[in-house]
Amino acid sequence: MDIRLIPLEKMIVDEKEIRLGEKKQAVISMLGEPEHIHENYGGGSWRHYYCDSELALDFDQDDRLEFIEFLGGHYGKLRPYIYGISVFDTKDTDVVRILSEHNKGEIDDSENDSFGFLETSIGIWKDSDEEEYWTTIGIGVKGYYTED
Repeated sequence: MDIRLIPLEKMIVDEKEIRLGEKKQAVISMLGEPEHIHENYGGGSWRHYYCDSELALDFDQDDRLEFIEFLGGHYGKLRPYIYGISVFDTKDTDVVRILSEHNKGEIDDSENDSFGFLETSIGIWKDSDEEEYWTTIGIGVKGYYTED
């Protein structure tokens, strides 16, 4: 499966384009019914899981896609690419360097083992400092990690 992430815009899965801001029903018509659905943070938004829970899609109160997250990491089946690199097959420090170059702005590195690239609305996280590869990557709508 060919997966490409285009920050602030979309993900492309094979030939299907799933755009941030897309209505939930349009996404379901492209990907099918989710395996699981969970309410996020006490209500108002919903997380849909696909591909053995390696892909999560968050929808806001208006049923619009606001965040796309890959959860399988280096040992999962899905291999998302961003800026020409395979996120889960590229050394963690190289991923940070490349995402930083494209972010061109503030980076939230206040938590251990995670980064939020505020200008490009990209987040990465890993299980521990000892891991060489990232465990998750997510892209969100503009301002996803800020108060915008």
